[in-house]
Amino acid sequence: MRRALAGACLAALAACGEPTVPARTPAYGFDDPVTGDVFRWPVARLPVRLWVDPRGALPRLVDDGLRAWEAMFLYGEFRGVTVADSVGADVLVRWAGAVPPDVPPDPGPPAFACGGVTQLSIDAGNALDDYVRVDITVTAGYTDAQVAACVARVATHELGHVLGILQHSPDTTDVMHPSPRIGEPSDGDRRTVEVLYHTEPTIGPRP
Repeated sequence: MRRALAGACLAALAACGEPTVPARTPAYGFDDPVTGDVFRWPVARLPVRLWVDPRGALPRLVDDGLRAWEAMFLYGEFRGVTVADSVGADVLVRWAGAVPPDVPPDPGPPAFACGGVTQLSIDAGNALDDYVRVDITVTAGYTDAQVAACVARVATHELGHVLGILQHSPDTTDVMHPSPRIGEPSDGDRRTVEVLYHTEPTIGPRP
């Protein structure tokens, strides 16, 4: 990323207790590693609107990634939708270069057959002054199936940056590791994004 800037209880009611609140520590860093700035989408701007390049598998992969991240929240702190018109979007997600074939992903060990960049441009008033932009690239020398698996992982990873995770996780078992090896947010990713969405931001969305 580059910054420009309860049915079972009914049968045995006595055995039920208060729901357990998931642990939120430890979490990895989510603020800007240089400035310490924090960005997250405020409730008033939900759902976040994403325009997605309609070619290839990208619309489906972004939708899958959005649903995976939304599932990390207990109270709907983040929601995203895709829109057909880029003019009304908050986020633009596109292929930067060749569009890979939409084929079944390789189930083998992860191959780093693609890449992604998320850019947030900040104005002097500490608000976004443009769309959040996500570019997905394909790396030559890999099979179409390896690329398909990589793009699925990277799309979910870049959406984590879109949510406001401005750092990478040092843990290879997190999807926010700089070279993601998994396709869905982990428990560590969940803890981090829950802390982020209960932290006061210093950067606001585009007016």
